Amino acid sequence: MTRWAFELSEQLGTPVLLRSVTRMSHASGIVRLGPLPGNPRRAAFRCEGFMLDPDEGPMMSAPVGYRHETQQDRIRRARDLFEASPFNTYEGPEKPELLAVTCSASTLYCREAVSMLGAAGRVGILKIGTTWPLPAALVKSRLAAARKVLFVEEILPFLEENVKVIAAESAGEIGVKTFYGKNEGTLPMNGELNPDRVAAAMAGILGIACGDPAADYRRKAEATAQAMAPQRGQTFCPGCPHRASFWLLQEALHLDNRKGFVCGDIGCYSLALLPCGFNSLKTLHSMGSGMGIASGFGKLGAFGMDQPVVTVCGDSTFYHAVLPALINAVHHRADVLMAILDNSGTAMTGFQPHPGSAVNAVGEPSPRVDIEAVCRSLGVGVEVRDPFDLAETRRAVNRLLEQGGVRVLVLRQSCALSPEKRARKAFQVRVDEKICLGEACGCGRFCTRVFRCPGLLWDKAAGKARIDEVICAGCGVCSFICPQGAIAKEVA
Repeated sequence: MTRWAFELSEQLGTPVLLRSVTRMSHASGIVRLGPLPGNPRRAAFRCEGFMLDPDEGPMMSAPVGYRHETQQDRIRRARDLFEASPFNTYEGPEKPELLAVTCSASTLYCREAVSMLGAAGRVGILKIGTTWPLPAALVKSRLAAARKVLFVEEILPFLEENVKVIAAESAGEIGVKTFYGKNEGTLPMNGELNPDRVAAAMAGILGIACGDPAADYRRKAEATAQAMAPQRGQTFCPGCPHRASFWLLQEALHLDNRKGFVCGDIGCYSLALLPCGFNSLKTLHSMGSGMGIASGFGKLGAFGMDQPVVTVCGDSTFYHAVLPALINAVHHRADVLMAILDNSGTAMTGFQPHPGSAVNAVGEPSPRVDIEAVCRSLGVGVEVRDPFDLAETRRAVNRLLEQGGVRVLVLRQSCALSPEKRARKAFQVRVDEKICLGEACGCGRFCTRVFRCPGLLWDKAAGKARIDEVICAGCGVCSFICPQGAIAKEVA
């Protein structure tokens, strides 16, 4: 499809979008590379043609009528091409009792559901690969052969609603149909589909007795997981600097005692909504939203709000989405502390470089855009601290909470999974069993119950905490948080 999309784009002179759903995005497979086109082009901007020429005329917002006519012509041409597209297929009887109209990964669910129900002679599957514009003639020909139609697609009922338009316009030609799908409730409007859900929908329409074929499997899987798998929720990686950063921020806000809060953002650090981040985040929306929301809260002092407002973002997110909100906060004199969690890369998605990196996306040397310099150019005070140096960073956070206006604290420490840190430990960490008092300490197993680093384990038999030597990344932060001082670190 990707290869054809490029060809189609050239033929129609328009962008062509490939839509992926979650299961497709999570899939992998073998890619066989073919030859590249043998017609290399030299980039050039052609703009000396007739004013309304879309290819060689000047780029401008042309009269709406002309542009709209051109757009509609492209859609008509695309529709004609889609009628014969090899990505639109039909399988099943010529006159099926039930026609399943589907696309993408849902096609596989339909095939599996038909197989599970033994309904190959009763159900036809129309897979539409070109979902817009719809190949109307193909759709009408298949609708005409069936009385009942089930729409199987992910997320919103896009196919369902647009095929129904074709059916309504062609009712005199193809007859009246009974439609099933998301709008009338046969399939759920939210959440992902799967073969079991599709099979249940088909069975209900066809009157086939169908239990839950996966129920026994699920029960066995859950029982096995409870018996064999360790009980561990979502958490930051061992040695993640974000755990230390949120520990410091939450501790400082508690000591401040004005009920301050942290506005979050999208990244690894979104996990700070959960206990692994001490439930620090109180807002979490789109990338860059943390600073935007915090700057709004930071203007509520005029209405009597005296709670400290803190926001966090990663270094990659800072460049991509936070700068406009930071500029807005400075311009409107919002009272907010921004903590930039600088782990030296786009850690959440694979350490891709960003404008703060010394190389670009293809590995070529590239000038770094300095975070501190950018902030100072806006008139913002900036401090840089290491979140692993808890004592010094705690003092900086407490001091900054007392100040007003926009201020920035860069918490800089590389991701534990970054290439420069992987398989290298800064410290050898151990629990001194003579000092660790276990349940008798009075800390309530603080290290394993509250701090929750996966490298810390509770040894029930010994009644002591211990270090998992395999998992521990050697950051040494836990040595600071143990109230008894039972965790020691030595330079590796």
